[in-house]
Amino acid sequence: MAAEFLSPVGTSYQIDRLISEAHNEIVFLSPSLKLHESVILKYQQADQRNVRITLLYGHERSQIRGQKWYRDFRNLRILYHDKLNSNIYRNEKEMILTSMGLADLNPAVYNDMGVLITKIRDRKAFEDGVYEQELLIEHAEEVFSGKNYERLDETTRPEEIISEMPYLTYFGIEDRTLVSGKVRAPSGKLYVPEMEFYSDGTIKYQGFKKTRQRHGEWIFYTYEGFVREVVIYENGSYLDKIYCDYENPARPISKYYLLFGLGNSVKKLYGKNISELYFESPIEAYTGFEKTKLFYHTERFLQRRNIFDNPVTFKDMVNQAYSVLYG
Repeated sequence: MAAEFLSPVGTSYQIDRLISEAHNEIVFLSPSLKLHESVILKYQQADQRNVRITLLYGHERSQIRGQKWYRDFRNLRILYHDKLNSNIYRNEKEMILTSMGLADLNPAVYNDMGVLITKIRDRKAFEDGVYEQELLIEHAEEVFSGKNYERLDETTRPEEIISEMPYLTYFGIEDRTLVSGKVRAPSGKLYVPEMEFYSDGTIKYQGFKKTRQRHGEWIFYTYEGFVREVVIYENGSYLDKIYCDYENPARPISKYYLLFGLGNSVKKLYGKNISELYFESPIEAYTGFEKTKLFYHTERFLQRRNIFDNPVTFKDMVNQAYSVLYG
């Protein structure tokens, strides 16, 4: 079963449930900043649970003028993007696409319908939606940020990033030494490393910028830690996107991307620095005697059982997973 059609009553109910059941994050995109009082109440409850709330609105920036409901929130971030025209609401597991605004939750008055996409049923659609949300958020203007909301500029200092960024040789970087906050490629060109994390420390994406523009391959990861897609840029311009399809044997992904996912999963499960993790790295050097936890995590994500047969290195894990997925 994939996407689920929602009636007006179902849409209102699912929006309410989506907020109530969020554990890590809520991301709501809506052109209008008018919020029904029930939404504000649910936001307050989520804020008390330390759920990160991102609210992006559009149309007129001045919509926020005169509103006071948000001022005491600790985990809320409000942004503005003048090109936003869609209502898209999600938490870490589900997403709703609808014509229903956040002030229109009375199905007896409004006949707005929607579509519910769940990560477990339709992972590609869900992650494509997350990616498009993140693009809008990246280019949006911040209007408000609660005191507990982790600011990107506080967590993306080049010296901290380069000490943790994995797989540098894949990107052609041989030396972690920074020159004015940049790393030097063998060509002599300088690039700014960039990496963002999910709330539990799992890498969300990594890549490099050239003259403040994304350049080369940017790796985007799922919340579970595995590579969702690789987007290729040239001086900030989008060139191509490689979607990692773990379910289609006719479209095998690169073994490098499997390795990246395993390494990021190690970071998620064990909190280890994976900057030196590569194919020949011994698994137990990062997992200790608890490597079965990594095996189970990987098998659950890939929706396969009994993939691994006593692998010693990450190369063994990659090869065994690749064999099961693609033959």
